[in-house]
Amino acid sequence: MSDWKVTISGEADTASITDITNYVSTILLPFSAIDEFYNTRNELLAPITPGFATNNPRVSALVLVGLISATENYFRNIFAEMIKICPISKKNTAEKSVNLATTWFGYKNLEKGAFENSSFSDYKVVKNNLNNIFGINIEQGANQIQAPLLQFQKLCEMRHAIVHSSGNITGKNAVKLNLPSSPNEARITVQFAELQEAADICTSLVRAANAEIYIKMSRRWMHDWPKLPTFNPANSNKLFKRLWKSLFSQIDFNTSQITNPLTETRARNLIRRTNAM
Repeated sequence: MSDWKVTISGEADTASITDITNYVSTILLPFSAIDEFYNTRNELLAPITPGFATNNPRVSALVLVGLISATENYFRNIFAEMIKICPISKKNTAEKSVNLATTWFGYKNLEKGAFENSSFSDYKVVKNNLNNIFGINIEQGANQIQAPLLQFQKLCEMRHAIVHSSGNITGKNAVKLNLPSSPNEARITVQFAELQEAADICTSLVRAANAEIYIKMSRRWMHDWPKLPTFNPANSNKLFKRLWKSLFSQIDFNTSQITNPLTETRARNLIRRTNAM
């Protein structure tokens, strides 16, 4: 007589990871966080054609998850880099806890440890960090960030359903997305047009944040850093160079996406001439 315990589904096998390092590779990242975002975005989108998206909507949904992750990674990287450069940002984050596990990256990258437990798929987390680190209040005054961040928050709600419930929308997700009530199961479906739209939202948010951080940091370089007792005027140009390299997009420059392309030296001189008003 067969055993009734093994009649309901296939038996589990003894699958295991042979070598964890086979899942990991080292990579050479671009200097700027925005170009790392672009590279990841382009790699994710490259294989997705309209026909592929139609036939593989679940794969397209996973690409959406990747786009959101790339956007989160931009914030994690640019925040850490600015803390390294800006003494004011460093002071503003002095009380942040750092996970000692981040020493795995080496002590030169400990700033990333301040954000290891932060989820940048949360509107409030992004908003609070922009305000606390840079003094950028996205809900007051003229800036570019709030509108794309609100759209990004909607994508993050969809990401939650994709990651945690196999694409099936929970009641909480539905309420936050303001979806009409339905007695039937609802699932996130990502076609080609929706994926391109999502990529545009993520790109818009990253570009807006990059621009606003550049404006804020340039003003600090011009006005605030020279007032600090530790400031050495002889290092002024070197400090601006670090800012420039951390925020400048070589990819946007190469593809003529920058409205007013300038060299680092010309930009620096223009800031000084206009007194960074």
